Amino acid sequence: MVALFLGAAPSSYSRPLRVAFVGDPQADGTLQLEYCRKTIYKELRERKDLDLVIVLGDLVNDDVSLLEPTKASLDSLPCPWLCVPGNHDRDVYPKVDGRKRPRDISTYRKVIGYEDTTFVKGGIRFILMNDVRLGGKEYEGGFRNSQKVWLDSVLRATPRNMLAVLSVHIPVTQFAAKDSLSAILSVHPNILVMSGHTHKVERKYLYLENAGAASSSGNDALDIPEVQVGATCGLFWLGVKDETGFPAATMPCGAPRGYFVADFKRNGKYSLAYKAVLRDDVASVWVSGDSTLIVNVFGGAPDGRVSVRIPGPKGWLSASREERPAPEALAVIERNKSIPRKIGKVRNPEYLPMRKTNSPHVWSRVLGSDVDVLKVGKVKIRYRDPVMRFTIQADVKRCP
Repeated sequence: MVALFLGAAPSSYSRPLRVAFVGDPQADGTLQLEYCRKTIYKELRERKDLDLVIVLGDLVNDDVSLLEPTKASLDSLPCPWLCVPGNHDRDVYPKVDGRKRPRDISTYRKVIGYEDTTFVKGGIRFILMNDVRLGGKEYEGGFRNSQKVWLDSVLRATPRNMLAVLSVHIPVTQFAAKDSLSAILSVHPNILVMSGHTHKVERKYLYLENAGAASSSGNDALDIPEVQVGATCGLFWLGVKDETGFPAATMPCGAPRGYFVADFKRNGKYSLAYKAVLRDDVASVWVSGDSTLIVNVFGGAPDGRVSVRIPGPKGWLSASREERPAPEALAVIERNKSIPRKIGKVRNPEYLPMRKTNSPHVWSRVLGSDVDVLKVGKVKIRYRDPVMRFTIQADVKRCP
């Protein structure tokens, strides 16, 4: 465990600290490494508004020889960057005498140089930790005892009014056991967790009972927000190429390949935005055959509010959040019917495996039969939650 100091002193920040949280580039071979270079690394390199980039694991997909060229790409960014190891950043060893040596992060340590670290920048306490530990069939989410002791000491030394941002690979809400971790996190009242791993975008809460002094609400409980940021490789760099010339790799939640950008104020307040790689869309709008308008807010939260406005006298109409498959995922499933899984004996990279699962960030509104939104062509979408807000105009598409 090490502590770092990055960049300018906190007093020099007259604007919010802008940090990109990047999940799972996950290059598998030189072709996908080139995809990374020409998409996410290129975009980050060309952005001049970022103060820091944090990569949330799975830089590569089991091929640790790609860590060096990946680091070279990240070193080309105009701002500091850090990362945490993912389950696919570990060394793979051949069997010896029928025994398989457990995977570890020996190469990752040589190339990156650290495993857990903490620092303060712009008045925010950042904590980066390796949460891929041996367990289950091969690995599980969690911290070793020594890590828990270290995390407890860091949080206790952090002023109560300072926001602590914990960056990990496997979501804390998926940890194998949360009891001891809950006791540690409960010592600090102001925590945000950022994670990757799942290849979907989802914002959740880790509910801690008996939070005691850490709770500011007086009800002895604490809700810690966790942002699962999605993957910049999407669904493993698979699928038909989109308008950017790279595999669409649409995630099961319907979100495009992307990452989150957070603006942190010194008082601990922050705002979030989801950024699609090489694209600017933050939501999509579709209409189904029963005149239901469906809105997918790629970075939306469970407590988000969506309103839509269709040209005409009705004004803003509220939409309701519901658990249903994203139209983007349904479109992939429909497209797959005409795409072979394999070309000969080789997997077809244009075939994007997709299951019909519910998306956590879809809203809908039933319209009257007198409204033909396809004919109108565009609608306005207004989204609000405590840390994310936008109003956009989007083209209406027909839902598969």
